Amino acid sequence: MKYLKKTTINTATKSYPVFIGTDIIKSLPELAKEFNLPKRVFIIIDKNVELLYGAFIKKVISSFASKIYFLSLSSSERIKSFNTVAKIFTRLFEEKFSRDTLVVAIGGGTIGDVAGFAASTYMRGVPLVHVPTTLLSVVDSSLGGKNAINFKEVKNLVGTFYQPSFVISDTRFFESLPQKELISGLGEVIKYSYLTDGKFYSDLLSNNNLLLNKDSGYLRKVVYECIKIKSAVVSKDEKEISGVRKILNFGHTFAHAFESNSSYRLNHGQAVMAGIICALFLSFKKGLINKKQLDYMINLPIRFKSSIHLKKINANEIIRLMAYDKKSRGSKTNFVLIKNFGEIVIDMNADKKEIQWALNETRKLSV
Repeated sequence: MKYLKKTTINTATKSYPVFIGTDIIKSLPELAKEFNLPKRVFIIIDKNVELLYGAFIKKVISSFASKIYFLSLSSSERIKSFNTVAKIFTRLFEEKFSRDTLVVAIGGGTIGDVAGFAASTYMRGVPLVHVPTTLLSVVDSSLGGKNAINFKEVKNLVGTFYQPSFVISDTRFFESLPQKELISGLGEVIKYSYLTDGKFYSDLLSNNNLLLNKDSGYLRKVVYECIKIKSAVVSKDEKEISGVRKILNFGHTFAHAFESNSSYRLNHGQAVMAGIICALFLSFKKGLINKKQLDYMINLPIRFKSSIHLKKINANEIIRLMAYDKKSRGSKTNFVLIKNFGEIVIDMNADKKEIQWALNETRKLSV
């Protein structure tokens, strides 16, 4: 079996491979047999992916499965709810799926989150495989075992850590990816570029047009780089105990509040892009970076400012929502900020005036 790339995520609870390539979903049956996974397969799939690839996927999985059930869902952030989880449990129960069940999540981050949460809790956990189909889910949400649903107005308030058996990142799905979804994925891609020595950032700054034009060779290169970075972080701190994994939340305290405040009309990647800009302004305000660093570091995300719509944000409402952020402690909101490329500062406090300043500076850049 050949793959363009393969990496392994090693955690305290489990080690598993991530396969990266084009048209490698065809390897799913062989991998399922190799990993001795159940032949009763419950597929949770994005409606749009099913429309485009459903017949092909069913044909692939039929070569090893004794039973297949498709549950198609929209890719909206709104599906990350107890109602959707109850719907999944109901179908599993009514179709007589028991512990000998393999859940396969095929879609973007919202599909992976809700499928992972259901798989981790149904009958105390059944095997799970991720087949991410968006740039965002390939480089971020399918990796590391985080699964969550939203509760009330708070994003990812209820969740589990549950690792899959393996991940298949098939870049063939990028061919049908709308431009908006591609840019959404760039939010997380850009985030990774601040976590290393700056070479990745410089490369993206010079070649972001190749990403937007879906250059397959460059996309695979970027995907592999992002997965390597996240794998290294997750391997050191699976459940955010030591604090190392918190660096992956750069820009996310702002981003999650933006998503909630917009009732999820602002997608995750757009929110992360805006959150990174806010975090850079806040890092400058806190004296962690100077004006020269700020100007260079902000150069890449503001190239996509047409995707950031924050003109009407209410700073007080954003600050209120931040109080529910998982990094907050007591009455203090903690931020992940930056001193330099590869030098991320976690658990950094900021007062209301500093936060408002960062929000206002970001709003000035919005369209």
